[in-house]
Amino acid sequence: MTTGKKSVVQLDFDGTVTLEDVSFLLLDTYLGRKWRDYLIEYTEGRISVGTFNKKVFGMMKADEKTMTELVLNSDRVKIRPGFSDYLKYCTEKGIKNVIVSNGLIFYIEAILKKLGTDGVDVYAARNSFTPKGVEVAYIGPDGKEMEVGFKEAYTGWLAEQGYRVIYVGNGASDIFSARRASHVFAVDELLKCCLKEKVPCTPFTDFFDIIKGLENMTPG
Repeated sequence: MTTGKKSVVQLDFDGTVTLEDVSFLLLDTYLGRKWRDYLIEYTEGRISVGTFNKKVFGMMKADEKTMTELVLNSDRVKIRPGFSDYLKYCTEKGIKNVIVSNGLIFYIEAILKKLGTDGVDVYAARNSFTPKGVEVAYIGPDGKEMEVGFKEAYTGWLAEQGYRVIYVGNGASDIFSARRASHVFAVDELLKCCLKEKVPCTPFTDFFDIIKGLENMTPG
């Protein structure tokens, strides 16, 4: 990739780095179907992602060790092909990667550690494990808790630092960051949103596609 401005890739995690939403695995395992009523409220825009995660994870009584072991040993947790090659490519080209996710930081960091990944900053929901349930908080770039606008707040923060922000995501919630990014790689619901809103984007299936896209990217 040739550009006169330093670049950062803001990566979503669940459904982007992983093929399936890891939090859904946890919720299905420990709460059965009852959490999905709240999911409907969230997807219909009646509650924020912060409220959704506070409610559903607040019902989960398992400890961090138990949940982490489930995530690391489940065959439902699959990494999108090419991720390790993609990170190696970015290191060679001097492209910074930042994961900003609505997911929970404990399982994101555990999965990255298992992969042997380093040099990737992670901003996600902070967690405290209590006997009453998992407490969840989204902390913005200014150090204050947020209920909405978490991903796009970090997109703006990265841009303010002088980065050309390249966004990679899969979900409808990623459209807010995609609107502000210099370039977008999109799949699944984000791709649909970008096409609907005419937000320029490059479709992808795996991280090898993103490597090709970065190679072909013109200065912006």
